[in-house]
Amino acid sequence: MRALLHGGLLALGLTLAGCAGSRGSPERNPRASTALTPSFAALVASPSDFDAEPREVTAALAEADLDFALDVFTDAYAAPEGHAPVPPRARIDEARRVIRSRAIWSPFELATLLRDLLRADDGHLAFGYGGERPLRLDALPAPPAPPVIAAPPVELVEGEVPVLVVRTFETAAAAALATLPRLAERLREAPAFVVDLRGNRGGNYTFAERFLRALAHGPILALGTREVQSVTAALGRVNAAKRRLARGDVPPAARGMFLEHITRLEGLAADHAARGEGRVEIVRKGEILQGMAPAPLVGRGVVLVDRGCASACEMFVALARQIPGLLVAGERTRGSMAVGEVASFVLPRSRLVVTLGTRAVMDPLGDFDETRGFVPDLDLAGPDTLVEARHVAAFVPASAWAAAKAGTKKPR
Repeated sequence: MRALLHGGLLALGLTLAGCAGSRGSPERNPRASTALTPSFAALVASPSDFDAEPREVTAALAEADLDFALDVFTDAYAAPEGHAPVPPRARIDEARRVIRSRAIWSPFELATLLRDLLRADDGHLAFGYGGERPLRLDALPAPPAPPVIAAPPVELVEGEVPVLVVRTFETAAAAALATLPRLAERLREAPAFVVDLRGNRGGNYTFAERFLRALAHGPILALGTREVQSVTAALGRVNAAKRRLARGDVPPAARGMFLEHITRLEGLAADHAARGEGRVEIVRKGEILQGMAPAPLVGRGVVLVDRGCASACEMFVALARQIPGLLVAGERTRGSMAVGEVASFVLPRSRLVVTLGTRAVMDPLGDFDETRGFVPDLDLAGPDTLVEARHVAAFVPASAWAAAKAGTKKPR
């Protein structure tokens, strides 16, 4: 089995293991899926497969791809809390009836049918295809991508109110993100500061957690997680990573970290296959992270967010809201945190692409909504948002600050 997995590359995703503090033992939940379906050969895709022209298919081939997609979702999709990995049998049967009612299915028509059938409140879930006119149908409408700015991933702007700009948590920026705990020590001593996360679309949550633990003194409720482990989940994540590498998204300095993580996931997939084990869920809830700072914050900090803050950025917000002295300001966030650890698959007959998450994430305070994101403590918008955030951090009276945290008053 390991020979079949050799050579796969897996992107670093949301790594939540190894954090100190009072943490409970994970709960291991086997699910109904016990067969290793689909086969290894069908699960493994090359980067060129994702960019290939999609195919028009007959009804019989469209139904075969539906079966493939259902197997993948059953074996690998974590799904948001309260949502099953696949829809009820009656909806699946109706989808089959619709497929059989038409002799030929275009790629767009089939992608739309699958999206509508398998849709969930999940900002990472998507269906589409590559080729000359690529398509991506998101399960949730996505806001426009922010413009690409030639700027460093992490930047500290000094001043009376220092501003730490974190533009990404992607592992590809690991060298810059590794400096975040040291920068947290610098901010801890400032009377006022701003952490600017606008446009940060997420990445590797570990970097966010390390920064916040370096900033915090007391205990923090950790994110709850439910991770799917299976051959299908691991190989889907391999597919996603190979595609990133082929696109040139990973700088040379980060390749070693990717390959190390890949090796672990390849071994995990091989072990699952050798045991004949299907879907297993690893559940972590009610755990505590311990802040590493020797004392509480000296001053106050504003965490500035917008609709571009997604995934690991929203996980940052989930923890930051618990730290005394921090206020979340700006616009509501993307609403794309419920399911992460993305895996990608190519449906073999139509060459449609399915992207899904293999780890569900729960906000420990229960305030996150995948359809709306986090609502900030203080609404700020417009061209002077950063100026206003600095003002709030430095000059707003303590009583108004506390009222904003409690949701009863908007300080200015």
